[in-house]
Amino acid sequence: MKSPFKDKPNIRRYSILPARLMQDESVTRAEIRVMACIGMYSNSYGICWPSQTTIGRHLGHNRVWISKQVSSLIKKGYLRKLKHKDYPRHVQRRSAGRTNRYQILWEGNDPIPTREQFWTPAPKFAVDDQDDVMPANTDMQTGVQGDSGKDYQVLAQAFRSSVERTSGVHRLAEPSYQAAKTLYDQGLTIDQVRDHTAAATRDALRNNRQPPLTLDQVAKWAGLYKK
Repeated sequence: MKSPFKDKPNIRRYSILPARLMQDESVTRAEIRVMACIGMYSNSYGICWPSQTTIGRHLGHNRVWISKQVSSLIKKGYLRKLKHKDYPRHVQRRSAGRTNRYQILWEGNDPIPTREQFWTPAPKFAVDDQDDVMPANTDMQTGVQGDSGKDYQVLAQAFRSSVERTSGVHRLAEPSYQAAKTLYDQGLTIDQVRDHTAAATRDALRNNRQPPLTLDQVAKWAGLYKK
């Protein structure tokens, strides 16, 4: 969505933030604005990484001011600063430096996010602005770093997208590359992987289990490996 204010970055139509924050009289108006800005970049698990420069462009303040509000929100238990990690291959970086990674704390004692939760995509902005990292289009992409252009990896992407469409749970493709190579060599098609993955996911949900984590689990569940 285009910002209605001149010289401001484009915005999302909504932001998410902990409801308990609104009842906390110790929270300042400045902290609420910063929290709302951070929440605009969050995925459904409260994970985000807007740079302080980006936040400052939205709010019209410098990085020192932003850092002060963020530090206060961390002390009050509304934000957690996560450790820096290497970006996986399916994420394209738009800046050379590292940016802070945050977890919005809904309850205050929320557990550290899982890898799948961390990389769950955030809803898109109407027009991509100057975000620091951006998930690549992994369904059809063949030109990302490493060996992701290999044909067998489309099966891993088919597994990932099928789990997400069937259950709404995010999965990464990379842990399934080895199984994808084996199944590709056996002649399995994208449609077969999608169908078996959807069936395995529905079976897991019916039995109160989490959806499959990797294509290997689906292959074993469906008996796809040739002996």
